[in-house]
Amino acid sequence: MVTDLIVRQLAQSLATNGQASLVVCGGSSPLGIFGALAAGEHEDKVDWSRVTITLVDDRLVPADHEHSNQKLLHDHLLRGPVAAANFVPLETNNAAMDIRRPFDVMLLGMGVDGHFASLFPDMVDEASLKIDTPPMILETGPKGSPTLPRVTMNLAMILQSRLLILLVNGSEKQAVLQAAQTDTRLPVHALLKQDVTRLEIVAD
Repeated sequence: MVTDLIVRQLAQSLATNGQASLVVCGGSSPLGIFGALAAGEHEDKVDWSRVTITLVDDRLVPADHEHSNQKLLHDHLLRGPVAAANFVPLETNNAAMDIRRPFDVMLLGMGVDGHFASLFPDMVDEASLKIDTPPMILETGPKGSPTLPRVTMNLAMILQSRLLILLVNGSEKQAVLQAAQTDTRLPVHALLKQDVTRLEIVAD
């Protein structure tokens, strides 16, 4: 299970470093995982008070906006034992840049257009999807659905992780993932072809 992967990596880092970090995506894909963690299924293995949680991307809207990933986390993840974690919102050049790296676990989703985080097809030729650029948090123009301005980690920052987990739900997305093995127009192609960071693909 995905929760087992996450908990194992967090517990290992807590034992080794005394602290751990979890970076998550928004959307519907991770909600079951959020629910399992918040329900305390692994409460005996993770001291959440020593875990820092942030987002890989968000929409530039107020924190209580219906399309805010920050609101999604407060509603579904930062509950039960996970409420003890140190949550750092994702904003340009804010405290998220100061979280110790590599991140221990990063949970990513993928759209039917091959985007992950807020790295969309019209950005494939930009530095945001290049490995050899400085890690950064950047603002994008209005993108995605609903079409709103966004903030996102670039690929170089995403790859500064010990473990990446890519959630691919449904046959349509699985077909996109297969196409992305060779189609450089799909942003996720860059993620699949990198050899910097361990990537686990979880298809459902």
